[in-house]
Amino acid sequence: MKVVMLCGSPRGAKGNSAYLLDGLGRLLGDRVSCETVRVTPGPSAANEDTAAKVAGCDALVMAFPLYVDGVPAGLHEALARIGERVREAGTSPRVYAVVNCGFFEARQNGLAIEMIWSWCEANGLARGRAVAVGGGEMCRAAPLGHGPAKDLGRALAQLADDVAAGGEGDALCAQPNFPRILYRLGARFLWRKQAKANGLSPRALKRRPANL
Repeated sequence: MKVVMLCGSPRGAKGNSAYLLDGLGRLLGDRVSCETVRVTPGPSAANEDTAAKVAGCDALVMAFPLYVDGVPAGLHEALARIGERVREAGTSPRVYAVVNCGFFEARQNGLAIEMIWSWCEANGLARGRAVAVGGGEMCRAAPLGHGPAKDLGRALAQLADDVAAGGEGDALCAQPNFPRILYRLGARFLWRKQAKANGLSPRALKRRPANL
C-alpha cells in the first residue's frame, strides 16, 4: 500500500504538523510504504510533483495547523493542484487528516476538518478519518501515548490502523491530559514574556484596535 504524507505547515520540519506525521509514520511501521512531502506557499513545480504522487497513491494523509479556523494558504494551493490531477487520472486515494491548533479544545479544528471533507466530495476522493489535536506545542511535552500526550498517542494509533487497513470513521479529538486551567496560566505567562521581549507591557496585550 502506497501512502503520501503531506505536511501543510508553513513551519516545515520545525512545526507540530511534521512532528505528528513523524509519529504517525512510526506507528505505521512497515505496514505501508510512506513518502513524506511538504507544500510550498504558492504555485510551484514541487506542488505539481506532489499532486502527481497523490494521484498515484492509495492514501493521502495530510497534517496542518489551524489558520483562522481554516486551512493554511500554502496547503490550499497544493490541494487545488491535487484535485486537478486526481480528476485527470480518475483515481480516488482515501484521505486522512491531522489538524492541530494552539487552543486547548481539540474541537476548535472541526470547521477545518469539514473543509477537507468538502474538498474530498468535490474531487471524488474517498473519506477516511480525521484527528483533531488541541494544546499546541504541548503535543511534544511527552512521548506519544504517555503523560500529557496519552490521548494523542491513542488517537494516532487508531489513525495508523485505519490508514493501513484503508478504513474510515468519525473524527477523533485529542487534547492534553493536563488541567485546562494550568494550560491557560502557562499560556498567559508566555504571552507576557513575549510581549516584554518585544517592548510591550502586559496591559498592551489587552488593547483593542477596533471595538468589535
